[in-house]
Amino acid sequence: MSPAPSHKCYAVITADFVGSRRVQSFRARRDRGLATVSQLHLGEKMILSPYTVTAWDEFQVILRKPEFAPRVILDLRRLLYPLQLWIAVGIGSVSAVRNKPINQYAAGEAFERARKAADRMKAGSSKYRVLTNFESGKDIFDRIANTIYRLQDALMERTTPKQWATINARMQTNRQEVTARKLSVDVSTVSRTLRRGSYWHLLDTADAMEKIVQAYF
Repeated sequence: MSPAPSHKCYAVITADFVGSRRVQSFRARRDRGLATVSQLHLGEKMILSPYTVTAWDEFQVILRKPEFAPRVILDLRRLLYPLQLWIAVGIGSVSAVRNKPINQYAAGEAFERARKAADRMKAGSSKYRVLTNFESGKDIFDRIANTIYRLQDALMERTTPKQWATINARMQTNRQEVTARKLSVDVSTVSRTLRRGSYWHLLDTADAMEKIVQAYF
């Protein structure tokens, strides 16, 4: 394992909406969704500034710490659903982190690596669809992270709208009983839906990846 770098390390996410031209009222849905995740992640002090739209179907954000990436990825997937995303994560140094908008002022390794990760991801695989990609300059970390997310993305593509709704309610309430009341179903239905939606796999992946990122950065 490589030693932690001496300079301040950030994670930059560059994300693109999949098939945005086919989405009805895309701009309004994009802006509403990004406002929701911006409020959540600013409140939890996970990002430096609100999510910034950099093109019609692309946005960027700087995370305060690289280990926040797994949680942010999960939140983007669940809160922007049914919109699908390509999510590229670059880890490294960033300059002018406090200047806004970030796409005009900020630069550095993390931005360059996020773009590289996005280009590699969109080049695609003939074997399966790639929706998440990390680029950190550390080959072993990238292999671990990208292998984990290939498997998680495959699971998430099978998740139904009902399962996503239950996952979001469970993460909001943090209790099965409250989730059941909120959705007007019984607790056993909530438990079954969460299991079929791979909810516990998603949480375990985010927790494990957070620890892996901390170990490398």
